[in-house]
Amino acid sequence: MLAWFAYLQAAPGLVVPHLRDELGLSYSVGGLHIAAFAAGSLLAGLASSRLELAIGRRHLLWWSAALLAVGTVGLTAGHVVAATVGSVLVMGLGGGLLLATIQATLADHHHELSTVALTEANVAASVSYVVLIGAFSLTAALDLGWRSALLVSLIVPVLFWWRNRRLAIETSAPPDEERVRLPRAFWVAAAVLVCVTAAEWCVTAWGATFVVDEVGVSTDTAVSLMAGYFGGVVVGRTVGSRLARRHDPSRLLAVALGVAGAGFVVLWPSAGPAEAVVGLTLLGVGIGNLFPMALSLAVSLAPGLAGAASGRAVMMTSLAVLVAPLTVGALADATSLKIALLMVPVLLVLAASGLAAVRRARRSTPAYR
Repeated sequence: MLAWFAYLQAAPGLVVPHLRDELGLSYSVGGLHIAAFAAGSLLAGLASSRLELAIGRRHLLWWSAALLAVGTVGLTAGHVVAATVGSVLVMGLGGGLLLATIQATLADHHHELSTVALTEANVAASVSYVVLIGAFSLTAALDLGWRSALLVSLIVPVLFWWRNRRLAIETSAPPDEERVRLPRAFWVAAAVLVCVTAAEWCVTAWGATFVVDEVGVSTDTAVSLMAGYFGGVVVGRTVGSRLARRHDPSRLLAVALGVAGAGFVVLWPSAGPAEAVVGLTLLGVGIGNLFPMALSLAVSLAPGLAGAASGRAVMMTSLAVLVAPLTVGALADATSLKIALLMVPVLLVLAASGLAAVRRARRSTPAYR
C-alpha cells in the first residue's frame, strides 16, 4: 500500500508537464498541483490521530485508500484547472491519512527495528517510482495517454483490500491527544525532515521540466530520463536499508546529504541528456535516503508516541511539499527555473546544520518526557 501511495504521490510532478502543454499553464499554476497534494496531506496530518481514535486504524487504512483512489479518478477526468487542482487536493488528503497510518503501524509493530522497517518500506515506495516512469513511457509509446498510467494503478488497493479485508491491524494504547508532549529533540529532527522533504520535492516536482528547459528534449523524453533519478532512489534506499541495521540513522543521513549535494553539482550545469542522467541518478541515491532516515530519527525520539509523531511528521513534511514547489514555480516565473532550483543546495545545507543540532539535542534531552 505504501508503494501504491508513492506511485500516486510522485505522479503530479510528472503530470504537470503534460498539463502545461494541454492547458497552457504557467510554472506557478503548474506548481499548484504539487501544492494541492501537500495541502491535503497537511490536513491529513492534523486529523490522522483523532480519526484513528474515532474509527480505528484498520478502517482508517482502507477508507483513506478509497479517498486517494477517488481523487485519482477526478484528476484523470478533469479538463480545467479547478477540477485538476481540486482532485489532487483530495488525493493528498487520502494519501496523507494512508501514509500516517502505515508509518505508525510499522513503528508500533517493529519497535526497535522501526528504522529498518521504515527504510525497507520506502525501498518498495521507490521501486514504484521506477514503475511509474515505465508506465508513463509505455502509455506514451502505445499512444494511450498519461491518464491510463494512473487509472491502471487503482487495481492495487482493490486487490489488497480483498485479500486482507479480515486482517487485524492493531493500534497501540493511544495517549490522550490533548496531553501529548513530544520532546524537544523530536522537533529539531522534524525541522531537518522539513528541509530534506522540501529538497526532494523541488527535484521530484520540477526535475522533468528542468530537463525539458535546459537540455532541450521533448516532454516524454524528459519524463523517461527521470528514470535515472527514481532508479537512484531505489539503489540508495536498498543500500540504506542494509546499512541501517548496523549504523545510526543520523550518520547515514549525513552521508546522504553529501551525495545529494554532489548530484546537484552535476545536474545543474548539464547541457546534454547523459550529464542530466548522471546528475539525476546521484541526486536520487542521496535524496532517496533523506526522508526515511530523517523520519526514523524523528520517530525514535518519541518512543511510545508513534501515532502522534507520525501524524506531526506528515503534517510538517506536507507543509514543506506545499511551500517548496510553489516557491520554485514563482521564482522560475520571475527569473528562470535554473535559478529557482538553487533552493535545493540551500535546503541541503540547512538540513546539515539541523542534523548537527539534533545530535547535540540527543545528548542533552531525554528521549521521552
